Amino acid sequence: SSQSSQDSTLTTLVLGIIIYFSSGGGPFGMEPSLKAAGNLYAIIGFAAMTFVWALPEAVMTYELSSLYPCSSGGVRWVEEAFGTTCGLFTGYLGWISGVTNNATAPVLFFSYLHSHFFPDSSDTDIQWIQFGISAGIATVLVYINYRGLEVVGKASVLVFFVSIAPFVLMTIIGISKVDPQKWLQTPTGEEEIFDDDTMTQPGWVPDTILGGIALRPFINNLYWNFNGFDQGSHFSNEVPKRTLRNGLCLSVLLVSTTTIIPILIATGATDIEQADWKAGTFALAGAEIGGRWLGTLIVVASGISLLATFISGMSADSLQLQGMADRGQLPSIFRSRSPHDTPTYALILGLFVVVLMLPLPFGFIVELSNFSYCISIIIEFLAFAQLRIRRGDGTMLRKTVYALLLIAPMLFNIAVLMLASYATYIYGACASALGALLILTTVSDSSSL
Repeated sequence: SSQSSQDSTLTTLVLGIIIYFSSGGGPFGMEPSLKAAGNLYAIIGFAAMTFVWALPEAVMTYELSSLYPCSSGGVRWVEEAFGTTCGLFTGYLGWISGVTNNATAPVLFFSYLHSHFFPDSSDTDIQWIQFGISAGIATVLVYINYRGLEVVGKASVLVFFVSIAPFVLMTIIGISKVDPQKWLQTPTGEEEIFDDDTMTQPGWVPDTILGGIALRPFINNLYWNFNGFDQGSHFSNEVPKRTLRNGLCLSVLLVSTTTIIPILIATGATDIEQADWKAGTFALAGAEIGGRWLGTLIVVASGISLLATFISGMSADSLQLQGMADRGQLPSIFRSRSPHDTPTYALILGLFVVVLMLPLPFGFIVELSNFSYCISIIIEFLAFAQLRIRRGDGTMLRKTVYALLLIAPMLFNIAVLMLASYATYIYGACASALGALLILTTVSDSSSL
């Protein structure tokens, strides 16, 4: 409502940082791209993603959120463009992707801990310890969400500055040590081993090595580090349009700078080989540049940042379920609010899915999350084309710019879908079938009223 927008405690800074954590969230987890593509192509990839993905998604989010402000976000857009059933299916896939992605935060945090403090321990040695602590952390973080958006917003701002501080130090210390020649290092062409054995998983595209680049992990990691700006739409009912626009712009700027600068310093000022990069290696890079103390700070910052990413993601996902329930698309139980005005049962359901995902390896969770997100965002982009290009009242020039803006992200979505493994296709089919069952149940319940 307009009143809630005017009374919102979410400022441009707070909203921008929440969206930042809901999308990129900083340099943590970028390392698999360096392993997959080498320094040069990874740097080019992260620099290009601002224009290939971040800006188009942010523009779409602002345009459609301004027209249709609603906490259900993209569900409302798709419903306006293609009907209620398609809107419900899109919202379901977006939510599945979001809660799956939330599980990457505690898993990635332990990768940093493992890499820095227990480099000689195998994953199986600490598997159950990791699961127990991760589940406990996830529960505490969901409770923070339960306490309300004001708490989430204040925590996110503090966490942002604390988490980025070690990389500012790494940049200051490392900039004089940078050798630009190291940025030009290209792939060795050798097949690398990833934490999820992604290169050994068969898929529709038989050979995912191109010019020495391991395409599947490279494309998925780039995608994972930049998608999610549409999460800002879930706050469109909580803030004025100007705050939403400025918050989206700020989030794009933050995501872009906090990825490209650390990757330039880490690759240019260290001797880490392509084969040695994996989730958590930024801590080793920090230790090589500034000493073990800096590596330890990066580990601490990763924990703080990734936990904030979890909080922001869970907040947006729970608001989406609540928005869908408010529109009669989900059971009324998800409309239930806590004394802190937060969606209680939506948060509990999200926590349940996250705990189920925690035993999986980081790279595999990323691919599963990307696949569901990819389908939902394709439908959202098509809704944008329908509502702002085909039906929109803008000038021909404006519509042409919108059309050109969609080309790169749509091609990137197609690449993500084509490069997926058969295991991911099976996951996507099962998730879609469950979604279809949910839709049929909801439509049946609505028609019986």
